[in-house]
Amino acid sequence: MILGTVAAIAAWVSGQLFTEHPYDSGFIRLFEKHEKGALITVIVMVIGSLFRIWLIAKKREATRLKWIAFGFYLLGFASVSFTGFIGGKMVYDFLINQ
Repeated sequence: MILGTVAAIAAWVSGQLFTEHPYDSGFIRLFEKHEKGALITVIVMVIGSLFRIWLIAKKREATRLKWIAFGFYLLGFASVSFTGFIGGKMVYDFLINQ
């Protein structure tokens, strides 16, 4: 999960650095949803990973607290799924189907 978190950060940073803001109004709405989804994914995954590292460092991963980390990862899964869906919709609707 930590590698996934690092990959999410790298994907978000590359999107911020190398993507131009679109001008088409329909595309802008999807683009902004995609950006927000990516940011939410990064935030949730970083919090979940830091919490998991803290659990391991304090030797408390065998307690019920592990379910909090699992909850963060579940939210991260939902967020990355939404973000990927919106990204695919942008490509299919605006780049392939023109």
